[in-house]
Amino acid sequence: HAEPIAPAPIETIPSRENEWAGITSLLEVRPKILACAACELRGGARGVVFGEGDPHARIMFIGEGPGQTEDETGRPFVGRAGQLLEAMLRTVGFERKEVFIANIVKCRPPGNRLPLPPEVAVCIPHLRAQIRIINPSIIVLLGALSSQTLVAPSIRVTRDRGKWFKKDGRDYLVTFHPAAVLRDERAKRPQLLEDFRSLRAKWESDK
Repeated sequence: HAEPIAPAPIETIPSRENEWAGITSLLEVRPKILACAACELRGGARGVVFGEGDPHARIMFIGEGPGQTEDETGRPFVGRAGQLLEAMLRTVGFERKEVFIANIVKCRPPGNRLPLPPEVAVCIPHLRAQIRIINPSIIVLLGALSSQTLVAPSIRVTRDRGKWFKKDGRDYLVTFHPAAVLRDERAKRPQLLEDFRSLRAKWESDK
């Protein structure tokens, strides 16, 4: 059962979204995103973590921001949290290359802190462009920041994990960020697996 939800009122920088409206491929938008230096995060990070996966994926995963390993490699979810994400995918019969994985912000926040609202506002047009181009039918929201930014500010992951939300013609699943699961595996790993099984069922039913 998907709960309809009103669009979240997030302040964004619309000019870039308008500027990129005609772009229909990730290859075309990638250099524009990699060249971004619109907020202070870029100065403290090694590089921009664009995201990776199938450019036509039906399922997209969205986390918070790159961590140290992601910043060093330029790839999303490659540390311990990424290994858990891949293990969960395999458990329900998916391969990493079949999905697309990205974050709310593309540059690593100092000390792996959560991105601040102004940083999210500056960076969100990048993600919105990726979502428009990839056009997934299902988006899995990993943690509070992505859930609150893309669905509704009122979402609480501990209360709302496992729930489906319908917005702009897409299905959104709220679940834990894998890093949070690693901090409390006994309690949260079974719940994360339950959510991945729900994802598989939704994917099957939408075929």
